[in-house]
Amino acid sequence: MLAAKNGDRAAFKTLVERYYGRIHRMLTAVTRSEDVALDLTQETFVRAIEALPDFNMTSSFYTWIYRIARNLAFDRFRRKKTAGWQKEYDDGIDLKVVPGVGQTVPLEPSRAVAAQQSLDVVRAALDELRPEYREIILLREVEDMSYEEISETLGLKMGTVMSRLFQARMRLREILEPRLGRRL
Repeated sequence: MLAAKNGDRAAFKTLVERYYGRIHRMLTAVTRSEDVALDLTQETFVRAIEALPDFNMTSSFYTWIYRIARNLAFDRFRRKKTAGWQKEYDDGIDLKVVPGVGQTVPLEPSRAVAAQQSLDVVRAALDELRPEYREIILLREVEDMSYEEISETLGLKMGTVMSRLFQARMRLREILEPRLGRRL
């Protein structure tokens, strides 16, 4: 990180290679559009390289770049003035990717259809959550961040993180239980 901050392009390239996938997955989950996520991911790293000299290194590089990506996504959301990201939904997203791991899982056709249907139900439920609930669920469950990392990334107190995550999970449960026909 220090080498990249001091202008070493190879060091910055290493950071891009290390974090590009995580940022792209997060933006794909938030925007629900592969094309929008690609654009925002690229813009995130362009902004990062421009702002790198000002990075004060008080947080991790991922936390810093995540904030850049998050702000870009929410700025785009505000510019579009839509009720959500559904208008930019892309059915072409590879839905066999294991969230947070990035590996594909071979499924037999009947299991693949069932998994796809379950994933569609969960995604639709996530779309119904308030943006701050959706974001905190994605950080915890998809990005596998600790409460401390979420607190640092979002600039929230630990109690707020725990409370918001609890509320998000309860709301998600309220949405999913009737759709899945079972208690979660």
